[in-house]
Amino acid sequence: MALEGTLRDFSLADILQLISLQHKTGLLTVRGPADTVTLGFLDGMMVSAESSAQRLDTRLGTVLVKTRRLTAEALGRALEMQAQTLQRLGFILLKNGFCSAQDLRDGLDIQIKRIAYGLFRWTDGDYVFEQTEHVDYDAESTTPIAVERLLMEGARMIDEWPIVEKVVWSLDIVYQKVPVAQPVIPAEDEDAVEDVEDSTLARRAREKRLDPIRVSRAEWSVYELVDGLRTVAEMNEMAFLSEFDGCKACFDLVSRGLIEESMPRAEELAEEALVADAPAHARPSRKPIDVALLAGLGLAVLALIALQFQARNPLNLLTLPPRRVPLVDGFKKSLSLLRLRRVAEGVDAYTLLSGRLPGSVETLVESHILAPADLKDPWGANYRYIVQGEKFYLVGFDPLGQTDPDLLFSRSLVIRDNRKDADFQSHASKEITIVE
Repeated sequence: MALEGTLRDFSLADILQLISLQHKTGLLTVRGPADTVTLGFLDGMMVSAESSAQRLDTRLGTVLVKTRRLTAEALGRALEMQAQTLQRLGFILLKNGFCSAQDLRDGLDIQIKRIAYGLFRWTDGDYVFEQTEHVDYDAESTTPIAVERLLMEGARMIDEWPIVEKVVWSLDIVYQKVPVAQPVIPAEDEDAVEDVEDSTLARRAREKRLDPIRVSRAEWSVYELVDGLRTVAEMNEMAFLSEFDGCKACFDLVSRGLIEESMPRAEELAEEALVADAPAHARPSRKPIDVALLAGLGLAVLALIALQFQARNPLNLLTLPPRRVPLVDGFKKSLSLLRLRRVAEGVDAYTLLSGRLPGSVETLVESHILAPADLKDPWGANYRYIVQGEKFYLVGFDPLGQTDPDLLFSRSLVIRDNRKDADFQSHASKEITIVE
């Protein structure tokens, strides 16, 4: 039976969580005003993504070329072979040595994520999930993506967008490079990326060093394209970055002091030069200074009024004092439910192996059943674990640290010895019954 509805009634996070918890296999199709996106799932893990509006841009070969993992000439040859043999493009690329297996995996990963992450900014749309026996995807080169990982990245994007947009306020902004004494190079791995420190003192200390400035791969792909002429949208397209990743890269480069907003474009400068060269009577008259002061005072008054009412605007994500964002809280609550279920399953596994309930959840970490991070909710608080006889409780919390009734597990594990005849049965078997 198909699961269908609208994103207004059932959020994307809830849909993905349901698919993951029930280990479903099938296709989730989300239709919006400008695009239709189809996500493929295998046992609750995402393995494919397609977009009707961006089909050409998200095709595997285009991804590999735009991310410089494959040359345009090699792609052309591979497509000719595909037309003749009808084999998968990935198989042809590997067989003929056009790209490495790791490049192919990275390309597929980028292709899937770029489409999936774009869904997290959708506020409306219709969805339908069709359960199938199997999903067609490149199993040899595709790494299944856990839903929890998608939800965490989606929550981060929604959380950081308002901060990024304060600096990168338009896709039409043009940036230029800021001269620095040190060379700027891409880091070999993310751990080598220099921390962003937006302070005059930090920049002066950096300028005295001769070490190169290491930036992430996304930042480097944007930094190479900054020339004082290209807009942010044009650089995102050329670097094949999503809107968020491209704007975030610009934000980080601005924070590092490596780029800044450019001067007006040549055509704008030409228009200003024509005005300056025009006769005095043809030039636009300037407003008297008293009018400018009056306008400034008016703007100041409006700003003070806006400050009083800014917290009442539901679309304003950054308020003074800070306000909780329901959409972000919803994502984190979904993550907390996944982790809480994982802890409950860990308690079940320990009990089945040892024949008794663990005294504390830390025992699950010591037994290598869970990782330390599994014991904390997305807000950093430890889950509460209570044992009463043969019954245990797991309690989760809301963003304020209060007990959340929706995040509560309670189970009774009854351990019975099955012995028919002690004289003829040397080893007693144990049966554990789990009662929700």
